[in-house]
Amino acid sequence: MPSDGAVRGRPARLFDGASARDHPVTVAVTAGRIVIAPDDPAALPECPLEWPLADSYRTAEGRADRLTVTTGAAPEARLVIVDRTLRETLAPLLGDRGQATAARRSAIGWAIALSLVVVLIVTAAGFASLHAARFLPVGWGGGLSDAMLEQLVEAHPACDQPEGVAALDRLAYRMAEVLDGPAPKVLTVRWNLVNAFALPGGRIVLTSGLIERAASPQALASVLAHEVGHVARRDPLARVLRDKLVDVALAAVFGVSLNVGTTGAVASFLLDNSYTRDQEEGADTAALRVLNALDIDPGLGALFFDRLAKVDSGLDAVTWLRSHPLSVDRAEKLRRGGTGRGTGMPVEDWRAVEALCG
Repeated sequence: MPSDGAVRGRPARLFDGASARDHPVTVAVTAGRIVIAPDDPAALPECPLEWPLADSYRTAEGRADRLTVTTGAAPEARLVIVDRTLRETLAPLLGDRGQATAARRSAIGWAIALSLVVVLIVTAAGFASLHAARFLPVGWGGGLSDAMLEQLVEAHPACDQPEGVAALDRLAYRMAEVLDGPAPKVLTVRWNLVNAFALPGGRIVLTSGLIERAASPQALASVLAHEVGHVARRDPLARVLRDKLVDVALAAVFGVSLNVGTTGAVASFLLDNSYTRDQEEGADTAALRVLNALDIDPGLGALFFDRLAKVDSGLDAVTWLRSHPLSVDRAEKLRRGGTGRGTGMPVEDWRAVEALCG
């Protein structure tokens, strides 16, 4: 490799990046630096005139018969070298930022393109799953749900006090009748999280934390009606189908599988069972229809959603809020559209539900 002092006083043109003017200059390479001396001392360039070789790079600009150099200290400046001796001496001492930049731009372009493909896959899968779910049998997916629930109750035992189970089943059945939907199967588990979720095949899970925090039959009925609304709309089944379709499409396009199976589905539904905005709004509309038809006062339900919306997201109590956003909007919808005045269940049924988990 030539030494950095092999050439002195060779001609070049300098564009300082601050003006359109090009400055005739004389260039020397010495002591690890490119030293630039303007030929016209009365017209000094507006950029540094000593460029460290360690921070100086060739660019992708120019032709094969010239070398264009820039520096990190003045990235808009360009030193254009036609002199062959200087080019041959300086070229091996420079980095190649231009090629690296082109490579980065290419990588960014590919990343954007791949991201768009993924977005299209997810969007198409979501659309297809919504329509497919409506044509599948009512109980489709129940086996998958039961497998998930078996794993759930190993960590969070089921609450099986008979009177409480029967009270919740009666309420859920009456709600499903209003929506002409399948009769749900309600399972309550011992879990401090404030959570409720619906699974394919008409399964609904409530937590002991939800019942304790609800503190009234009206508030609990508001949450249960929302989940019954998801069941009637086949939203849980659409969620599973969407995940499967996305997995198959990603595997086909990129050769990468998310391996959406029973174990993955458990974690997904329990901690990230999120629906689209349209699905949430649809379940809210269905819930309001149920509450009005059964003459259940929505006031305490609205207050419950207000409390959820104010809870710090760092606390255990917000899992239902994370997977069911729009709590403030939901509360306002209940206040504006609710007409009921009753509690939703007899006093003895509510006492049985309160005692369900002991």
